[in-house]
Amino acid sequence: MIANRPLNVDTRLNIAEPSLFMVKTFSLSLDDPAVLVHRYDESADAFHFIRLDRDTRRKTTFLSEENLPGDQTPVVVARKDVTLKQYAGSPLHYIFHSGFCCSTLLARALDQTDMSTGLSEPMVLRDMSGYRQRSLDKDRAIAVLEQTLNLLARPFEAGEAVIAKPSCTVNGLADTLLAVRNNSRALFLYAPLRLFLNSIARKGITGRLWGRELFITTQKTAHVDLGFDDEQLFGQTDLQIAGLAWLAQNRIYEDLLTEHGGDRIASLDSETFLARGAESLARIGRLFALDMDEARAQAIADSAVFRRHSKFGDDFDASKRREEQAAGESAHADEIEKVAVWVETVAEGLNIPIRPSGSIMG
Repeated sequence: MIANRPLNVDTRLNIAEPSLFMVKTFSLSLDDPAVLVHRYDESADAFHFIRLDRDTRRKTTFLSEENLPGDQTPVVVARKDVTLKQYAGSPLHYIFHSGFCCSTLLARALDQTDMSTGLSEPMVLRDMSGYRQRSLDKDRAIAVLEQTLNLLARPFEAGEAVIAKPSCTVNGLADTLLAVRNNSRALFLYAPLRLFLNSIARKGITGRLWGRELFITTQKTAHVDLGFDDEQLFGQTDLQIAGLAWLAQNRIYEDLLTEHGGDRIASLDSETFLARGAESLARIGRLFALDMDEARAQAIADSAVFRRHSKFGDDFDASKRREEQAAGESAHADEIEKVAVWVETVAEGLNIPIRPSGSIMG
C-alpha cells in the first residue's frame, strides 16, 4: 500500500560519460492528485508516474512524451506496491472519438474546477490496449487494467468526476473499459465522413500516414470485419483506408451501444457540437452526471476555450475552421467525394450507419 506514504526513489541518468551521473530524488505520494500514472511496463510489471499540476495539464495538448513540458523523468513503482481500491467506484467517464472531431476542445471544456478533471490521451491507456492484445493471461490483463483505471480515477478536487479522452487508437479497448467499471459512461464524438476525409487530405502525407496507422491499430485491437482481404486492402488508396478506419469506429460504437445501452453511451457529431455548444455541453453534463446546469454550460461555451485552437493555442473559431475546410475542398474535392461515396456504399453493404445512432441531441 503506497497511497498514504511517500516513495523516495533515486533515478540515475547518464548525462555525458559512463562515469558521470546525476542523481535525482523524487517524493511520490498518490494522495497528491497531480501525480499521474503515465505508463505501464509489462516486462517489469511496473507503473511509471509523473507529476503534472492542474495548470500544466491544461496547457499540455496530449499526455504523451513528445508533448510533456520540461523534465518529466518518471518514478517507477512495482505494480504490487500500488493499491488504490478506494477509487474503484469513483466516476471515470470517456470521450471516445473518430479523430479530427474537436475532441481535444471538448476535453478542455470539461476540465472545470469543482466539476470534472480532464485527461487528454493518457499514454497508459495506449499501453493497456497493446498489453491486453498481447497478453496470454486475460485475467491478469483485466486485473492490471482495473488497477490502472483506479489510478486514473483520482480527481484533482473531491467530488469531481474524471473524464478521459483516450487516443482514437484505443477505441478497440472501449468495450472492456466500460465492462470493468459499470458506472462509467461514454460519449462517441465523431467528424462527419466528408469532413474527416477533408482533414486527412489537407494534412498531406502526414494525414494519410496517420489514417493508415489508425486503420492498422483498429484492426489489431478490434478486428472489425469490413469485407476486404489483404490483397484488396493493399490495392486501396490512402484516403480509402482512412475512410475504412472511420467506418470501423462507427461499427465499434454501434456494438458498444448494443452491449451497454443508451443510458450509458451517446454520440455527437463535431459540427453540431460547434454550432450548439452550450446545449451540447449541458446534455453531456447530464450523461456524465456532472454538476453543470444550463447557465454553467453557457458560460463554458462563451469562454476563451472555444475561441482558441485546442492544439496550438492561437485564436481560432468556427469561421476559421470553415476556412480550413474550404481549402481542403478546393484542393481535394474530387478525391474526397469519390471516396465518401465509396465508403457509404461499403457501409450500406455492412449495415453500418453513416450517422451513428443514439445522438445525445435527440
